[in-house]
Amino acid sequence: MVPYCSRVEAGKLGLRVAELRPMMQRTAIADKTLENQSQVQNHSAKKIQAENRDDILRHCSSDKRQKINFPLASSGKQWEDLDSILVLKIESLLGKSILEHKLATFGDIVYQTCLDTFGAKQIQTKCPPQRSRRQLEMDTLRKRKRKLKKQIRAASSEETNGLLVIWCQLKARHTALSRAESARKKRSQKRKNQERFIRDPFQFARQLFQQPKSGTVTVEREELETHLKKTYSDPTREIPLEETTGLVWPAAPGIKFDSKPPSLQEVMAVVSKARAKSAPGPNGVPYLLYKRCPNVLKKLHKILRSAWKNIKISKEWMTAEGVYILKEQDSRGINQFRPISLLNIEGKIFFSVMALRLTKYLTEKGYINTSIQKGGIPGVSGCLEHATMIWEAIQSSKSEKLNLDLVWLDLANAYGSVPHEMIQLALRMYHVSDVIRVMLDDSA
Repeated sequence: MVPYCSRVEAGKLGLRVAELRPMMQRTAIADKTLENQSQVQNHSAKKIQAENRDDILRHCSSDKRQKINFPLASSGKQWEDLDSILVLKIESLLGKSILEHKLATFGDIVYQTCLDTFGAKQIQTKCPPQRSRRQLEMDTLRKRKRKLKKQIRAASSEETNGLLVIWCQLKARHTALSRAESARKKRSQKRKNQERFIRDPFQFARQLFQQPKSGTVTVEREELETHLKKTYSDPTREIPLEETTGLVWPAAPGIKFDSKPPSLQEVMAVVSKARAKSAPGPNGVPYLLYKRCPNVLKKLHKILRSAWKNIKISKEWMTAEGVYILKEQDSRGINQFRPISLLNIEGKIFFSVMALRLTKYLTEKGYINTSIQKGGIPGVSGCLEHATMIWEAIQSSKSEKLNLDLVWLDLANAYGSVPHEMIQLALRMYHVSDVIRVMLDDSA
């Protein structure tokens, strides 16, 4: 539910919605007030430490963050060293900070430390492939044939026959080389397809039936922001829902919803199931880092537990970087692209734990009818079941020679059009904990 709430924010801010934080403010120390302090206190060690934090974090306020040149996943020693460096850096900079500051700067500290350690990933320019001797000979023959044609047109009748014989010899040689080169390319393509199929059969089969896509967004920024605001903002979100008669409220369960802070096992389960190559959010920290740095993940877990206990949702979790995915070939207009929102990994971990608990709670208490609800239920392949039903209906109509009408419904902006008040009503109906409802309401 949260990613779609963040897309509402994306609609308000435009294509690039990651917040640009100005120069970081001085860190407030826990159990200390922000009142004016004396001259002696201004020169204390804690104050100097807070200023050093700001000096380090000023580098993190750039608009577009570069990708970090992380080591290979198999480079265990490098990841262990990075894990130790990050833990020391986090403890020194966030040891006594208040919760809001930890939530706001944890990802920035991790990103800047990794950037200083490994540097930014350089954009690799593709070099043209080295041409073989056969290809070079084909180019030479092609030029000689072209030159001979010009000579034949300008030659006399006595010279034409001799030039034609030479041209036919060049053509025969060029044809033989072309056939050999074509056979080589087919063998190479066959080998590549076999390797792709073995590496990822599903992706290979998907690309076989995928239509070609190309193009780029050519609309003006004002038009783009207007489209996003119209699509994802809800002017009636603050209006309460009308009383709906006929709604049957389920009975309260014997065991209430588990609203305890997330455990380390839950956080580790979410990270282990996530794809290491998933695109990072605005702070530039990918899943790969948390997969390879368990001690950093433990530090993050402590912060997530504190945020859950205090019902604090970081603003950094509610901002996203908009990316537009092509729908068809020669795409130009905004309607020919599918927007997605790249959220910060820390917030995705937090709300993934919440989503897993909600799913487990609703399924175990029998609040979800899996014969109707297919999406989002673990162990239920809705697409496969629906495709099987359609296939059986088609085969039955063919064998019995009957007419069959199939209708596909695709709701425009299905998730974004759901009112937030409707989500809150559903949570109340199914007796979800107030802690969850308050956190979702704060994040909307």
